[in-house]
Amino acid sequence: MAKLSFQQACISLPNGVQGVLAQAPQLTHAHVSIAIAAGYLDEPPALPGLAHLLEHVLTTAPLEASSNTSLLTWLAQHQGSLNAHTDDYVTDVHFSISANKLEAAALTVARQLARPPLPLSTIRAEVAAIDAEWNARQNSAQMQRLDALAALADPQHVGAGCRHGNAQTLGSDTVLLLKALTTFHRAYYHGSRVSIAIISPWEIVDMTRLAQHMAARFSPSPPNAPSLSIAPRWSRQLSAKVASTSNTVELLWPLPSAIARHQLIALSGLADAVQQGYFVEQFPDSITDYRATLAPSGATDAFSLLLSGTATQEQVKALAAALSERLAIFFTPLPGTTPNDHDTIWQPPVDTVQLAPAWFAHARRQALARRFATPPSEHQPAPSPFSAGNVRWLIGNAPTSASPRAVDASPTPFPTVQCWCGQYAVDEDFGALADNAWAACFVPGAMIVPSPLTAQRLALQGIVFKQENSPHGSWVIVMGSQANHAMVALLEKATLAAPNAHEGLLAQQLVQRLAPLPATPALWVSHDTEAAVVCNALANLASRIEKHTVQASLADLPSSTAIMRTLSLPGTSSQRLLLALAEQHHSAAFFQQARYDHHLGYVAAVRRGDGAPCSLGYVVQTSKDAGSAGMKQIEERLIAITDALWKTSNGVLQTYLPTLTPPETPLAALILQWQSLLAGTNQPLHRLGQQSLHSQALGDLLTQINSVGRWQTHWLDSAGHYQFNESAIEELGKIDIVGG
Repeated sequence: MAKLSFQQACISLPNGVQGVLAQAPQLTHAHVSIAIAAGYLDEPPALPGLAHLLEHVLTTAPLEASSNTSLLTWLAQHQGSLNAHTDDYVTDVHFSISANKLEAAALTVARQLARPPLPLSTIRAEVAAIDAEWNARQNSAQMQRLDALAALADPQHVGAGCRHGNAQTLGSDTVLLLKALTTFHRAYYHGSRVSIAIISPWEIVDMTRLAQHMAARFSPSPPNAPSLSIAPRWSRQLSAKVASTSNTVELLWPLPSAIARHQLIALSGLADAVQQGYFVEQFPDSITDYRATLAPSGATDAFSLLLSGTATQEQVKALAAALSERLAIFFTPLPGTTPNDHDTIWQPPVDTVQLAPAWFAHARRQALARRFATPPSEHQPAPSPFSAGNVRWLIGNAPTSASPRAVDASPTPFPTVQCWCGQYAVDEDFGALADNAWAACFVPGAMIVPSPLTAQRLALQGIVFKQENSPHGSWVIVMGSQANHAMVALLEKATLAAPNAHEGLLAQQLVQRLAPLPATPALWVSHDTEAAVVCNALANLASRIEKHTVQASLADLPSSTAIMRTLSLPGTSSQRLLLALAEQHHSAAFFQQARYDHHLGYVAAVRRGDGAPCSLGYVVQTSKDAGSAGMKQIEERLIAITDALWKTSNGVLQTYLPTLTPPETPLAALILQWQSLLAGTNQPLHRLGQQSLHSQALGDLLTQINSVGRWQTHWLDSAGHYQFNESAIEELGKIDIVGG
């Protein structure tokens, strides 16, 4: 399938601000990133987490124009969303907003980043939030990887330690932190380090004018400002071990501290080419999957190749040498050719589902390029980073089996497969889909394990592959010419495995329960050619499902607990619209009350599960083991907050009609329709139209909550215990720890 492409323009402004602008006429929303060339590795050595703390304070401190509104709440009140990210060398604040509110949002965010208030109360609250985040994530794969990467750094380098920050590293002297934050902001948050990236339906000339107004908020570079240059951090140590539950190895080729911009663009293209399967024949049979990335999080001065399936360090060393040689050859440009420093086309990866994350990653890379790129007059061919003596690796210390535990029990009678055939009007979302083909398969209670390097082999055939796994089921979708044939081949070579243990934050694991999924295998094909063959292949695979129940040890003591209160409704069109309305209206208020007014934990979010039934979840996560009395108090606060939100809804929801955003990529259109079919509906919410919800209709819908609505409270702790109830905490439902 042809890749999406967008015309883009690069601009440089007098105070040093740079920008990249792309026009996408089909969008209804704009996606904007303001990236600062400053991150963890620019912090004072004695204050790990200072850059992270500043990011938090910038987004949660009150705006100059309103003492009760932060950037987070302002965007939510205007039906937008905002987030921020601190990495090694770049910090970015990014948001999405309806195109007709772009200017107001962009100027509000730029003003806050350029001249932020830094109240002591906000600093104290955000130190506590970072500490809670640290406790929630300290045993995660991401944090373990950061620790392992630190082991590969020079011991004298600031990167030889995890810079996430917590209450201990940041300390309790708020006045001292205020001075440090002020100094750090003055040194780094100025024009010569700012990159603005906007993609929207606006004309380029109008986005250029807006970027100029945003840039004007930032001061020029102050005298004696720190250099943009990157200090080499890699030691001579070649490998480190990562605590892991799977067999993975990450090969890392450190990049030179100063390379030409066009070389960085070429490296990005190399990562994309490798990801699209061009090296698929270079890997031994023990490799089951890989992902190539330029500047991965936590190692942004490196080219990364994450491999699944390799077992021993000896094998890794030989593979690293072979791949180094192959990459060096592939990276060598043809004689007389030089990639353009500023491409006029931006192409997101072919498997992009949401355009915003891909654009924000592109914006971060533009900001990172400022720290690598040498001045144009100094553009000289640099030695290739790909040499056997240069590569480092992180290797998991899991058992040596190369694949998930297979489920291949004695075959049972073929299960019934629920099947849908046809386009289901997805071409209304993307006209290109009218001439395309696809196939999607779902298996409940098990994980589909494709044969090795499936995604890459399909990419070589021009077929996009996407998979999503959860503890409750697994689905795959293929898109492109001969999709049915490709799906049959995929299913015939695939195996089933017990679902992976829950991953991610506990709150995210609870939110997964909002999505209704069928209890039987399911299939959706665009064309009936070979549909019966696909159905038989799916039934054959699903007949090998074996149920697994994972028993949690009662001796395990929880270090963190997530709690979610959910509202479920049958799922009529009006009810689905109502919950979309409530999600947008309640998010900012719930975040403020749960996290700051009641201190219920690091996580506080409102999430929706769309379908029949439809549901809305209010989730928090606390790292405190408060015992049953404390947990009951948290539940009571959660109930009080949600009840209050719904009691005030009748008068204000009318002003928060949801913006039903259409999908921005063909793959997103397919996945939204597929998820709707799996959830028991025929149409995604965005295709229901802007239904009128006048006051009487809203009143009727709100009345239905008391008659047909179902409230539940769900609990999940880090020891794996899951509970739910529909009334008092003493009436808990049975523990239901599901592995299949």
